[in-house]
Formats: sequence, structure tokens, C-alpha cells
Amino acid sequence: MAETNLRAAESSSTRRGITALESALQGIQRSRQDVETTKMNLASGYRGSDGRAYTQLIAQWEEQCSIIEANLNKMIETLNTNDQEVNKNQASASEAINNASQKSNGAYNALMGA
Repeated sequence: MAETNLRAAESSSTRRGITALESALQGIQRSRQDVETTKMNLASGYRGSDGRAYTQLIAQWEEQCSIIEANLNKMIETLNTNDQEVNKNQASASEAINNASQKSNGAYNALMGA
């Protein structure tokens, strides 16, 4: 029973971690949309070296955002996969324990003449 509660707590912690990562990802995506809107609004006003520097800065920022988004997505996927595998393994272990318990009960009953 304690192991079941521990596994549930671990799974809950993993889910909270996934939720936090998803929230961070959504925040980055909102920021990217805001920057895109600002970029479009300012694009016509920036000319010359200022315009080029601004365009380069935004391109670098977007590149870094893409890297962060990809890493967040990988982390979310890894945590989801890990949680599923642990749950699957836990279910298999519980089934094996139940089967062993039933077999030992049958042996006990046979020895007792039941």
C-alpha cells in the first residue's frame, strides 16, 4: 500500500513537472507572437543600419526561442514516456505479486487439506 501511495505521489510530481514545462512553453510561444507583432509594426520604420541590427537581433532571439522550445518539447515527451513506462512496470509488478499470492494461497490450502 505504501508503495502504491509513493508511486502515486511520484506520478503526481511528474505530472506537475510536465504542466510547468507546458506552461513555460506556452509563455515562450506568447512572447514569440508578441515579438512577431512588434516586428511587423516596426519593420516599416526601421531602415539602414538600425533596421539591419534590429532584424539580426530578432533573428537571433527567434533562433534561441526555437532551441528552447525544442528542448522543452523533448523534456515533456521524456517525462510523459517515463511516467507511462513506470506505470506500466508497476502494473506488471502488481499483477505478478497477485499471481504469486494466489498460487501460494492455493498451495497453503492444499497443505491444509482444504
